[in-house]
Amino acid sequence: MSAQAPEIPAGTFGENFERTSFEAATAAVAAGSAQQLELFAKGASIGWLGENGSEWCVVSSQNAAVSLEPYVYSNVLYYRNAADSSRYLSVSDGYNYVGFYNWIGATGWTLNGNVLTSLYTNAQLSYWSSDNGYVYANNGSGYTPLTVQFH
Repeated sequence: MSAQAPEIPAGTFGENFERTSFEAATAAVAAGSAQQLELFAKGASIGWLGENGSEWCVVSSQNAAVSLEPYVYSNVLYYRNAADSSRYLSVSDGYNYVGFYNWIGATGWTLNGNVLTSLYTNAQLSYWSSDNGYVYANNGSGYTPLTVQFH
C-alpha cells in the first residue's frame, strides 16, 4: 500500500483552521530575538521556512524566509512572525499543515536539539515532497521528518 499525497489546501490558513478556543493572553510573557529557520531533510538543507500569500508555511529561499520570534506564555513555547507579531506558527487539522494564525488558534512547540515538534500533533516538522513545497507537522506515512537550525 503506497501513501497518497496530501491534498493542496484551498483558501487561507485561517479559513481552514478549525480550532476555536484558546486561553487569551493576559499574563506577562517572555519573547526572544527573531531568527530565520533553515530546514533539513536527511541531513541536507532543503531551504528555509517561508510563507505563501495564503499564510501557509512553505519551503523557500533564504531571502524569502520568515523571521520567527520565540514567545513563552504559561510555560509553553510559541513562535510568532516577527514581521506580524499577531500571527503565530500553528498547525491545521486534517493533514496538519503548518501556517500562521492569530493567538486564538496558536499551537505550542518544543525544541529539542534540532527537532521542532508540535504540541498539537506531537509530530516534528515534516514535508511531503519538493514538488509540494508545504511544511507539515505530520509523522504519517510518506512524510519526511525535518530538522531545523535557527540563524
